[in-house]
Amino acid sequence: MRRKSPVPLIIGVGVLILIGAALFMFIGKSQEPETPEEVIKQFYDFEKEGDFGNAWELFHPEMKTLFPKSTYIQTKNHVFLGHMGVDEFEVNIGKIERLKKFIFNQDGLTFRNVRKAKVDLIFQSQFGELVISQNCYVALEEGKWRVLWNYNF
Repeated sequence: MRRKSPVPLIIGVGVLILIGAALFMFIGKSQEPETPEEVIKQFYDFEKEGDFGNAWELFHPEMKTLFPKSTYIQTKNHVFLGHMGVDEFEVNIGKIERLKKFIFNQDGLTFRNVRKAKVDLIFQSQFGELVISQNCYVALEEGKWRVLWNYNF
């Protein structure tokens, strides 16, 4: 009786593992928002779900210096869920506009090739219906669109 070599089986398993890893990487990459519209929508979807940690991850590094992650999560939970007494809210995202430049803060930090959308957060709260309107900006950082708010006041 002749024994079959295990080499083809080992090669086959190796190829399947490589294909699986490639598919996993492709699927994971495709879930990263790529357009300004997708980033803004995903940011506010996380906010609606109370997932302030993942929302914070979409901030531009300049925003992250203003809000350490733990502070952002605690403050958002405290203000929106605690004081306002809401556990859900609606979000309306306006049309995306292209800006040639955006001055982020009073120090004059300027970003080029920025996108802007007016965002309305609609709360049914213990104080009645409240609407918070905010301009949301996104700028490219290392090839990815990241969220900024206006601090030039």
